[in-house]
Amino acid sequence: MAARFWRWVLGAVLVFATASAATLAVTLALPAAATPWVALGNAAALPVIFAVVSFAFARACETPRNRLANARLAAQTVFSEAVHFSRAILTMSWNPRERRYPIRTVSVAQPARPVLLVHGILCNRAVWRPLAARLHAAGFAPVHAVNLEPLFADIDSQAQSLAPELVALHQKSHGARVAIVSHSMGGLVTRSLLRSAGSEMISRVVTIACPHHGTKFARGLRWPATRQMCPGSIWLQTLETSEGGHFPVPFASIYSVEDNLVAPAASAQLAGARMYRMRGIGHLGMLSARRALDCVMAVLSQPPPL
Repeated sequence: MAARFWRWVLGAVLVFATASAATLAVTLALPAAATPWVALGNAAALPVIFAVVSFAFARACETPRNRLANARLAAQTVFSEAVHFSRAILTMSWNPRERRYPIRTVSVAQPARPVLLVHGILCNRAVWRPLAARLHAAGFAPVHAVNLEPLFADIDSQAQSLAPELVALHQKSHGARVAIVSHSMGGLVTRSLLRSAGSEMISRVVTIACPHHGTKFARGLRWPATRQMCPGSIWLQTLETSEGGHFPVPFASIYSVEDNLVAPAASAQLAGARMYRMRGIGHLGMLSARRALDCVMAVLSQPPPL
């Protein structure tokens, strides 16, 4: 469903870019050969506008003490996020079949190091390609990236749909406990799963750019999950109360001070979790930036607690 959604978005972008280019060509009497280049420029400008506007809004949501950003980091974040946003749309528009992300059975002699990858809102498993490649190269197996369905369901329903995926991966790994890595809203889905399913099958949790205390971007959006992600929502308060500030498994939160969609950025900080702070990386950039992936790999490679 997410792939279909992003194909519609991509189609709308192309239609807008083409129509606006044709209008400009007529208005400015441009040669016909220039029209495709104007259309391409219009299409490229939209992700930049998204990155600039979202970054500016996120900065406005910060406290005065945290609002000022280093100009170089700000420019770096906006430019890279525009590139990552464009790449994400193209990647997610094609929904990879399960054979691209299979649950490979490991032999009994081979120690299993299973990892379950959980994407964020309006995304699909395609966003995990960079990390999945790193995990396979480092000997983690089996690695399984899920598609959360239905697309606009509430977070607890997403967690219920995730539970069978966790059980299947646990069984394919000969009973080895599974590490869960999640991005954005996927971190809240994982916390809901941990609350309902317990820790018997889970070895550790790593969240990336997760709005643990909500994000102001969710305000005004009427989807069930976005209502739950509004800062101060009853759902978030209930979740935090049930956790009591500690987790039954090692829990890490990797976040960026310049995140353009988690507003304020401090929402990614969570009591009971080990915090890893990044600079100059946007929300989608956290899925493929080398520094962020290095951090994820380092956390996953840590020895299990005694």
